[in-house]
Amino acid sequence: MTKAKTIPADRSGPGSIVPALVKSRKLSHSVPTRELRAPVQILRSTKQWLDQIIDEKQFRTYDEAIMFLIAERQRHLPSDSGIFSDLAEYVCTGED
Repeated sequence: MTKAKTIPADRSGPGSIVPALVKSRKLSHSVPTRELRAPVQILRSTKQWLDQIIDEKQFRTYDEAIMFLIAERQRHLPSDSGIFSDLAEYVCTGED
């Protein structure tokens, strides 16, 4: 049986590669770490768009550019207001 060991966390900033923490029985607490990166395949044109976003917004990583795109999309999603338009209007009677 092999012993578990702790891999030191890299603290170089957001978007950096941080090794996973392997829990040791000797540690009384664990250090929060980021998940390891997963390889993805994208088209060359998509990479060019991401490079353009990185240059314009001065991001350091593709991850930051993708998170920016996700946040922008979420900001511009349509409102759920009026989604149940067939329901009768709620009027508070004071008994609630």
